Amino acid sequence: MIKTGIITLTMFCSMGLAALAQKPVEIKGTLSSPLNKQVKLYSVLEGTLEEVTAVNVKEDGAFRFMFYPEYEGFYVLGTGTAMAPSHNNTFYFKGGDNLDLSLTDTTYVLQGKLNSKENQMISKWFEHSFKVKQKSVEWARHYTGSTFKDFFPDLEALSNSSKEFIAKHKSGNPKFDQVFPILVKWDLAAFGIGYIFTPRRIHPTPEEYTPAINYINAGNFTKSAKETFLYPFGLRTLKSLTLLETMKNKISISKSIVGLETNLKFVLSDTLKGDLVLDYLSHQKDQRNFSEAFNKYGKLIVTPRQKKVLAQYESKLSPFKPGDQAFAFSFPDVNDKHVSVNDLKGKVVVIDVWATWCGPCKQEIPHIEKLGEEFKGKDIAFVSISVDQLKDKEKWLQMIKDEHMGGIQLFAGSGNEFSKHYVINTIPRFFVFDKHGKLVTADAPRPSDPKLKLILEEELKKANSK
Repeated sequence: MIKTGIITLTMFCSMGLAALAQKPVEIKGTLSSPLNKQVKLYSVLEGTLEEVTAVNVKEDGAFRFMFYPEYEGFYVLGTGTAMAPSHNNTFYFKGGDNLDLSLTDTTYVLQGKLNSKENQMISKWFEHSFKVKQKSVEWARHYTGSTFKDFFPDLEALSNSSKEFIAKHKSGNPKFDQVFPILVKWDLAAFGIGYIFTPRRIHPTPEEYTPAINYINAGNFTKSAKETFLYPFGLRTLKSLTLLETMKNKISISKSIVGLETNLKFVLSDTLKGDLVLDYLSHQKDQRNFSEAFNKYGKLIVTPRQKKVLAQYESKLSPFKPGDQAFAFSFPDVNDKHVSVNDLKGKVVVIDVWATWCGPCKQEIPHIEKLGEEFKGKDIAFVSISVDQLKDKEKWLQMIKDEHMGGIQLFAGSGNEFSKHYVINTIPRFFVFDKHGKLVTADAPRPSDPKLKLILEEELKKANSK
């Protein structure tokens, strides 16, 4: 798999002398990995990674390739994906550079005498921060038993030594020497946040956070987009930073637009706020929620990359729009009596698609029951549609009895037509239909989110005003 920017023999022969005047970067080395036989190179685009090439290694693990850098700056090389820092390493390239290294999935060592001064400095930082990075980023491979009680002191020591480390190491390249402190600063933040948000035996409370963790805040990291966009995992770190802020401030985490608005308050740069809006939009499945957020905050999406991502999200939106007729389902209830969508007309309908094996689904049961009590006597029907397999039908019936579940309980089974029609790939999934059987939203907030209650009150008000 060779992509644009990589020199192949055919391309070399067809290129003119003017193109060859630009100097390529040569990367070579060996990969020792029991799982991966491919080395990937990524460029950095506004705090995200874009794949430049993926090169298959030889039987002995050797690899070698050249590419023309589109810019002088940070790149990422490793066996990992573009989504996470694990199995990836940061380097700095400019035209004419060479990189020679011995690589594994989680570490590397420079070899030979042609490596640039910039990458020699980055390698020294890699060695200096190695223990902390391994405990945070590569924990699943090396440090599954680590807890914050041993990690926090290591992070503090690394943070306290970072200024002296930067002062002692200069490359002679003013451009690199200006951005290297940004790499160090954001690595420390990524290591700290990464540790907190990965599975551990015990987790710290905000009161147990150390100075290095408390330094990771909006004031120090979101004043402008420059640093975020320079860092290879800038946007990933930004999203985790807002989550950390909610935890520090003991604010309930919400996946609705309320959660987005909370996160936007933490971030100081409008450009970075645009990326938080995009992150929220990426999780919306229907037009109602998407349009609500876009109409309020779409003006924050300004960079070419942000606009391109927005177009991709818009193209993947659910085709179901408010006002669409409800799918004509008919499923048996606990007494094997079929209930159809026509039986529900005249009521605002909340549909919960769930299963007995789904933990998040079961967490919503008390909230559904509470809503049912609050709207008791109103023209609202709460319908739960189980997508359990047929062999688990008795388990479904028993759970309804044990949990004293109210509302209308229907058994659709796995692979049912309702799920197919609405392309339901994850559960729980909630729908709201109006009294006429028209779709209100195909991706309603969960009952634990106060927004669902507001939607239902709005629909009742509309119905009563007609």
